[in-house]
Amino acid sequence: MTQLDEAHFHLHSANKDKMSNMNKFFANKNKKMLVDGDLLVYKITSSLEEPIDWGNDIWTLASDAKKGKQLFTQSIAFYMDLTKSKDAIICFSDKNNFRKKLDSDYKSYRKKIRKPISYAPIRKWIEETHHTITYPNLEADDTIGLLATGEHKNNCVIVSGDKDMRTIPAWQVCIIDDQIEYVDENKADYNFCTQTLTGDQTDGYKGCVGVGAVKASRVLNEKVTIRECWEAVLQEYYRNKYSIDDAYHQARLARILREGEYDYKTNKVKLWDFEYEHYRHFRENQKAS
Repeated sequence: MTQLDEAHFHLHSANKDKMSNMNKFFANKNKKMLVDGDLLVYKITSSLEEPIDWGNDIWTLASDAKKGKQLFTQSIAFYMDLTKSKDAIICFSDKNNFRKKLDSDYKSYRKKIRKPISYAPIRKWIEETHHTITYPNLEADDTIGLLATGEHKNNCVIVSGDKDMRTIPAWQVCIIDDQIEYVDENKADYNFCTQTLTGDQTDGYKGCVGVGAVKASRVLNEKVTIRECWEAVLQEYYRNKYSIDDAYHQARLARILREGEYDYKTNKVKLWDFEYEHYRHFRENQKAS
């Protein structure tokens, strides 16, 4: 007879807890579905574009917006059924982005990238026909983060394909593979600290140069709380001869906002400053020790 060790029973218990959580998730038919409108509309409208050859070296692009509207409607219906949600809130980015004021390189390369020709009209149609939210100075990710950790905390599911969303504690569906997972607060903080270390070249912030995903996992190995993770991040920045302000700057670019980090009246962001005064002399303390 095969002997079952403690690790086996721990895994079995974890699987039971996961299944129980999934059952509760599907049993809740009143939850809100928070959709990354930027990403979903971009994905749909990109697929619609078709080149047309008019002869004599004249080409144009065509896009069937009517088909795009149908695809969007079908996508929302699919994810509503998949997640057993009651309503969908479509989140879009504002034309202004607070991170670009923090760092001129943030997403600067995207100025050269053309959006699909039917993106703007389909977004306008969605805003006229669906429940949408756009907060001034924020990206869609931030709006989702605020809603998921604020008004709709513990009663929502995020629909996105952006890995940055895994820095938000909430139920999530990835539109790349349609997998459902729950990201708890410790895991969200761990993912956030990972992003701060690795940076994101597609978004234009560098993180701690030289630290990739594998190195970041070693730096954060066995770290659980935000304090443990953040101290490990600071130590790695210090080891690579960065200042503490450099670490906080990269963290603020990586941070997807959570409740309490945005003033809905003034439309201003409270920049991430986790115990800054405590850690501002981190370099000197490291030298002393």
